Amino acid sequence: MVAPADALRNGPRIRDLMLFGDSMLARFTKARIRHLERELHGTATVYNCAAGGWDSSDGVRCAPMLARPGWDVVVVSFGANDCAPWKRVPIDRFAENIDAIAEAFDGAHLVAFLPPVMQEIVRPGLGSRTNRELDAYREVLRAAVGADACLDTDQILNGGLEEDGLHLTGDAYTLLMPTLARVIARVTARTA
Repeated sequence: MVAPADALRNGPRIRDLMLFGDSMLARFTKARIRHLERELHGTATVYNCAAGGWDSSDGVRCAPMLARPGWDVVVVSFGANDCAPWKRVPIDRFAENIDAIAEAFDGAHLVAFLPPVMQEIVRPGLGSRTNRELDAYREVLRAAVGADACLDTDQILNGGLEEDGLHLTGDAYTLLMPTLARVIARVTARTA
């Protein structure tokens, strides 16, 4: 078994890595992208193809086109918007969407950036997302990529949320980046 740190230095060369999903990844600014590239020891170029507000229905619509370049690694994040009361993508549909996204990126190593435990804030006229509901969506994503291919944000963070109770702070991203790189290394080392 190759240790994740060794896999980063000595494992398969990751050339192209795509971030694909919702605002959890869309908030990877240029500085955060460069941070991830450094954590990957300069082996990859990271491309951000995520958008705030996207749910898995947006992802399944865009995945076939975005899969054409043939990515080495695709980091996906969906679920937080899917479970929002104003979108409420049914869990069965979410599972179908995630399966279709995974199929579109067949050949790429998939990694899940799982949404964090959030503060349950009621939004007037919209309702609130609940962690209980989000857990179900998170588990579908985990099952699709495999538990060892997931960045479990809540296992690392204690808080780290913006005032909106959902999005991660800059410090939280900084804290998560080395672990994300290790998950990527672990997943790509499977074929080394």
